[in-house]
Amino acid sequence: MTPEKMTDVTEPKSGIRWGIAGPALALLFLVAAYTVYWFIVTDEIRKQVEAFSANPPNGLVTGWSDFSMRGYPYRIEADFRHPALSAPAAPEQWEWRSDRAAVALLPYNLRHAVLTFGQEHAITYRDIRNGHTNEIRATVEKAQASYVDLKEMPVGRIAVDVNDLDAGHSRAGRDSERLRVTRLQLHARPALTEEEDVLPAAYDFALRTEGVEVEGAQRLPVLGNSIEHLLMQARLRSVPDTPHVSAVELLDAWRNSGGTLAISDLIVKWGPLDLTASGELALDRRNRPEGQLNARVKDFRGLLDAMEREGFVKEEEARLALAGLTLVSQFQGNRSDEVQVPVIMREGRLYLGPLAIAELEPLY
Repeated sequence: MTPEKMTDVTEPKSGIRWGIAGPALALLFLVAAYTVYWFIVTDEIRKQVEAFSANPPNGLVTGWSDFSMRGYPYRIEADFRHPALSAPAAPEQWEWRSDRAAVALLPYNLRHAVLTFGQEHAITYRDIRNGHTNEIRATVEKAQASYVDLKEMPVGRIAVDVNDLDAGHSRAGRDSERLRVTRLQLHARPALTEEEDVLPAAYDFALRTEGVEVEGAQRLPVLGNSIEHLLMQARLRSVPDTPHVSAVELLDAWRNSGGTLAISDLIVKWGPLDLTASGELALDRRNRPEGQLNARVKDFRGLLDAMEREGFVKEEEARLALAGLTLVSQFQGNRSDEVQVPVIMREGRLYLGPLAIAELEPLY
């Protein structure tokens, strides 16, 4: 082979190397298309937020000190500084204010929103029973909520998670109660039948709390001020399809429509009370709880002893109630350390089995 031919063989070829340039150009095109998509969607969300604020529904009033859109490229986030929301025309005339709130959407799934709240919150409201203006001031270590829009359902799936809540409640300008909660979780969604069809006007929810401390002017009788844990799974039935932004109006409509709270599982550990129960509750005409729970109570003797010390029951009544309920529970095959007892709320009184132990005040 001559030198000239060797030069021809080793001479580099000219032109574009498509094996490398092709994928690079395709990636640049996808990034550019995604960027355009992100800014179009973000601008549309900004317009919807501003339109909602300019003309909010149901008499709501919204506001904030600053509003911005951010999050590129991983999310689309609406960030609000010092947000406020109020319903001045509602019977309670309530208002909520916070230091911050943000709503984040995934660009590839706009049906799922994650709400992140600030650490400081203030709620004022009017007590419709006396006309006084009350206030709740709270701080949280972390508070988030998730909303997933469900196809062909009236509302979506909601989840709330709050850590280290510290709230103070003042009535007519005077401090009255303080509440501390280590963890609070709430999950809710439309109720479904066994065939996975939507059950009209019904919603399932689960509530869980841990480490609840209540401080007030005086110690809570019998049970004390510390709730170790509470777990409830329940179904709200006959929920009215109304645009109320007032809890009072919504509860009135729910009561008038025959609404009930069907509790499938309730677990409470509160001082001497160690209870597992299920049953159904409603509101009576004076907005007091009414209904019955079928409960199993561990260490019922210890609970009765605490009630006797506090003067809620007499010694003879406590002994008779314990003997009768223990006998019935043993006949029903319950564990030896448990007593099955009905918890009845009727005509403003709370009954633990045959014992009337408390008066029930109207909720509002």
